[in-house]
Amino acid sequence: MPIRSMTGFGLCENSTPSGTYRVELRAVNNRYQEIQIRQPKWTMNLESKIKKELTSAISRGSINVVVTCDREAENGKLTWDKTSVDNYVRILTEVKDAYKLGGEIRLNDVLRFGDFVKSESASYSDEVLWKHLRPTLINAIKAFQESREAEGAALVKELKKMLKEIAKTLQLVEKRAPERVAEYRESLGARVEKLLAAPPEPQRLATEVTLMAERLDISEEITRLRAHIEKFSENFDLDEQVGKRMGFLLQEMNREANTIGSKANDVKIAHWSVSLKENIEKIREQIQNIE
Repeated sequence: MPIRSMTGFGLCENSTPSGTYRVELRAVNNRYQEIQIRQPKWTMNLESKIKKELTSAISRGSINVVVTCDREAENGKLTWDKTSVDNYVRILTEVKDAYKLGGEIRLNDVLRFGDFVKSESASYSDEVLWKHLRPTLINAIKAFQESREAEGAALVKELKKMLKEIAKTLQLVEKRAPERVAEYRESLGARVEKLLAAPPEPQRLATEVTLMAERLDISEEITRLRAHIEKFSENFDLDEQVGKRMGFLLQEMNREANTIGSKANDVKIAHWSVSLKENIEKIREQIQNIE
């Protein structure tokens, strides 16, 4: 299963004996699953079945479902209530005779009481209605998933691009790390010589530099960050929902980038650390929309 965005759109329309059904799905990102359904009153008993189909296919997101059916237009048969018409004619005749009114009772007089014209629709059981509606819902979900997969593919493309930027910056940090230790040795030697007016003792200088190098060592952070990048990339090929896992990995990546910046005690590395965190944040914003 390819990575899917939580936003998507799906639509399907299908003619059945009980009417022409139209199912429309729209969704936006959400940490959890929220489903809202609008449907004809006479299909309310099918709501749990509709939700079950959606839940089995979609794990996260705010999903809006609109089910419509022109059942009355397709299957409605116009008829009239003879008893009502008889009563209207009788009442009009009684009024005419009681008040000795002239003229004849005409069709237009009766049509003023238009409620005797009715739509007579066929009746279907819930089982039959579900049999008619379900294929339309399934195809709408299929179109919806295809839409989410297409957007997911675009997201993956952007994520890979940002991961490359992070890896490139990490290479600069790794290359710079030993240089700043050498610079510290030179700077420390110059300061000590200035204070003592004589070259510092080589052994003591080497010891001090070694201690400082240990405090400034960021090799473990670089290794862990690189491992997190590789693990993050593996999610692109997994056949499961990976959005939450990606979020946890990004937290670890950001922690390592912070530590690199704080331990390095170097302007260049500090700036690169900011760049790392900027790209990690960009990725975090993007994965908010991944299922």
